[in-house]
Amino acid sequence: MKFENIDLIDALRRIMDIHTENYKEDFEMDSKLLRELAASDSPADKQLLWMSRPNGTYLLREREVHIEGTFENRTWNFYHEQTNDPILTYAVEITGIEDGIVKGNLVEIDYALHADRLKNLTVTIDKVAVTFDDDSTYYLPFQTYRREVAGIDEEHGKVKSVAYLPESEAELAMILRREQGRRNLRSPSGDIDAHIHELAVQHGKVETLVPLPVAELRKYEAIKRDHPDALVCFAQNGYFELYGEDAKKAADLLGTKLLEKKVYGKPSLPVTGFKEAAWVAASKKLWQSGSDVFLSKDGEIFKELKGADYIPVGATLMVDGLKCRIDAVDFAADEVRLTNITDKSKPIPFTENLAYIRSFVEDTGIAVYDTIPKKPPARDSIRDKLKAAQKTQPTQPPKPNKNKGKDVER
Repeated sequence: MKFENIDLIDALRRIMDIHTENYKEDFEMDSKLLRELAASDSPADKQLLWMSRPNGTYLLREREVHIEGTFENRTWNFYHEQTNDPILTYAVEITGIEDGIVKGNLVEIDYALHADRLKNLTVTIDKVAVTFDDDSTYYLPFQTYRREVAGIDEEHGKVKSVAYLPESEAELAMILRREQGRRNLRSPSGDIDAHIHELAVQHGKVETLVPLPVAELRKYEAIKRDHPDALVCFAQNGYFELYGEDAKKAADLLGTKLLEKKVYGKPSLPVTGFKEAAWVAASKKLWQSGSDVFLSKDGEIFKELKGADYIPVGATLMVDGLKCRIDAVDFAADEVRLTNITDKSKPIPFTENLAYIRSFVEDTGIAVYDTIPKKPPARDSIRDKLKAAQKTQPTQPPKPNKNKGKDVER
């Protein structure tokens, strides 16, 4: 979801209050930095990434997150690679200051998917531009600039700023344009107050669960019987809810809280869910686990997603300019097995992670499904043909129809 023209500091503070339990004071540094960057003339200072962890927050310039080896890049990767902490992440776009309020846009980001994609979307550092108190700037090798600064600051004062200069500024600019354009294209507009309220419900900070009428429970049970292997999302009071074992599985996938749903006259059910307006992002999180997902509203099919279609086996697509065939998908191992068929005489098998290949499937769009080979009609074996021929033959040959001669007539 994308939340446009909002008070950025207020919105992020409210999200932090819900999700961050310890070291909330980190956000005061984020707030100060937001105000400083809002006053900057540099476009790169307007595009940021923000994360809320159970133990603190970080606000990082998106440009540096995509430069390998920087503090920002290492920080963004660390919590994905080294912890299992639930993390909320957003892209932050500063658009200006109105009456002292830092205004801009927020876009929800799936942290795990973004961190996986980031592995293939970074550039290397060439030099570092170090500016000192007297405004003199030195361009130093990245690997040694910390040692060299120690001798320069005696003459020019303390370090005022450090800018990382990649080997290819054009490549970095292309990556950033693509990522920012991708977010804007695929993120529907949402209401920030409704989003924050939903977070509060998910984290157990607000109890708004309406008991489930028995008649509605019976409707849900009938749908679940028809779709026993799917994660059934059942519309109730502005939310899509999942119950029982579905709820337990979905809570882990969605990062939502598992609550108890009261049922009139019956035992309570485990429940989790998401707001109806957020169905696109939420159902995608469920679907990308390889599960079938069935959304039902007012007794009708709202949306049905087949797990087998998430990354279509048998399809061909271009991956980094190479024509490849998708051979198999292992959701448990987070692995897609492919074959590079650019040169048909020398097919080369290889593997990639799900998120990386899914990004190419999404870029290709619905056309990728047209590349799945059609199964030829089943051919009957010779044995089957002989059996069929025997069935059409009479069991005994017909007797000849002879005329009786006059000499035997009576």
